[in-house]
Amino acid sequence: MRGLTATELTALRLLVDAGGSVIEWQVPETNEKDLVFGFVTPGHSVYRKLAKLGLVYYTEEEPLDLPGDPLDGFCFSSEIYIDDAGREQLRKAKP
Repeated sequence: MRGLTATELTALRLLVDAGGSVIEWQVPETNEKDLVFGFVTPGHSVYRKLAKLGLVYYTEEEPLDLPGDPLDGFCFSSEIYIDDAGREQLRKAKP
């Protein structure tokens, strides 16, 4: 496996710090850089790359099937979870 970038490692750390997962809508579409401190918040492009590497995964939620109920068709938000392989990459990356 190739070495991970600083932004990819940050994404994995953020997942661990959040208890192992984040709700998909909490992640920006693109990387965002803090103008004052310079911290980079990883966007979906980073998490998608990590998913292709098998380090994180997105849940797939099915819409509710409740005919006649006001919640019919409601779909829960997907989440991004860190996988065991992602945790192992973080352990390897620590100095």
